[in-house]
Amino acid sequence: MQPGIEGKRVAALVGDGFEEAELAEPRRTLEEAGAIVTIVGIDDKAKQRIRGKRGLEEGATVKAEEIDADCTAEDFDALLVPGGTSPDRIRTSREVQRFVKEFDTAKKPTFVIGHGAQVLISAQVARGRTLTGSASIADDIRNAGGLYRDQPVVQDGHWVSSRGAADVVLFDRVMLEKLATAVGQPV
Repeated sequence: MQPGIEGKRVAALVGDGFEEAELAEPRRTLEEAGAIVTIVGIDDKAKQRIRGKRGLEEGATVKAEEIDADCTAEDFDALLVPGGTSPDRIRTSREVQRFVKEFDTAKKPTFVIGHGAQVLISAQVARGRTLTGSASIADDIRNAGGLYRDQPVVQDGHWVSSRGAADVVLFDRVMLEKLATAVGQPV
């Protein structure tokens, strides 16, 4: 257990194609520190199975515990968006965009890894922000008005972004620091 984290609720927004290590490692780190991580999917099918990937191979599956349409940012203390192909699959959902915007408006910690920044772009909250992500979306970040940094982890206000699974150890440390010091409305 880590002071300031015990009992905090983190929504992990996941769709088919999430990168296994970018969900499993941060989730484990958060839960070991005392946080409650809830898998949030985008439809009822997600309650049956959300397929992960490990690089180009099949990865572990998870089941959504909640559906984004039934959730608001008020239900959680922070948001985690792992990468893989999941962000590109879920980013056009109006409910995903609403959910992400609510976290941003409330200035609640938002943690994105790899392609996770794509949901921030589609929610139209990346303009004027500094972040990182998978090198393949650097132009997407710039085109959305964001400032891309090729660094392992970038912090901008309540956001923590990372390039990908190779940087997950540093990402986890910064994520825990941000969550422990986050001042927000209690849930």
